[in-house]
Amino acid sequence: MFPVFAQLEDGIIFNAISMCYYIKIIVLRMTLVNKFNRYACAAIGSLFISSTAFATAFQFGVTLPILLKSKDPAGVHGYRAVAWYQPESLIWGHFNLYFAGGVGHWWAHGAKSNAVINIYALAPVLRFYLTKTEHFSPYLEASIGPAYVNRTRFSTQNLGMHYTFQDEVGIGALFGKKKGFYATLSALHYSNGRLCAHNSGITVPLILNLGYKFN
Repeated sequence: MFPVFAQLEDGIIFNAISMCYYIKIIVLRMTLVNKFNRYACAAIGSLFISSTAFATAFQFGVTLPILLKSKDPAGVHGYRAVAWYQPESLIWGHFNLYFAGGVGHWWAHGAKSNAVINIYALAPVLRFYLTKTEHFSPYLEASIGPAYVNRTRFSTQNLGMHYTFQDEVGIGALFGKKKGFYATLSALHYSNGRLCAHNSGITVPLILNLGYKFN
């Protein structure tokens, strides 16, 4: 139906993660690849700083993601902590744009080498509320942002380079009268967008994110 999807790599499922992945590639091909890291970080940093400067109020919270299932590589376990910041100036009805920074420490059970990896990421997140009620507000969200991995190999995966991208899509809900608690089921993917010859990537198709909003 769409010719561009005829170029998908073998084994890639036609789902939301792959859609984000190929949108990312199209954007990258329209820019100067050798200058990407500098301009991408500058753009996200500028957006964060300007939104902070013009926001009259903000919300913030923390999230504890729990890995439920891994794919590439198999047998991944670990910890990941995420803190987020939501300027109220970026709340538009049912749409919200907020910023999330995360640190992950993962290991691959049974790996003979390169069994441990640390990942640092910062990403804008677009959230859409399906409805907003007093005690329950379900939503969909998606994000793409830069990430840094402390090694270029993780178990059987050759990541190619230290700089990569974090793609995440999820569905969740806020709970309680003050909407202080939330839970999200998400899928997570890391890859470098073909910035170098090797791009095996890391895929975690199911994560349970439990969190609390402080204000």
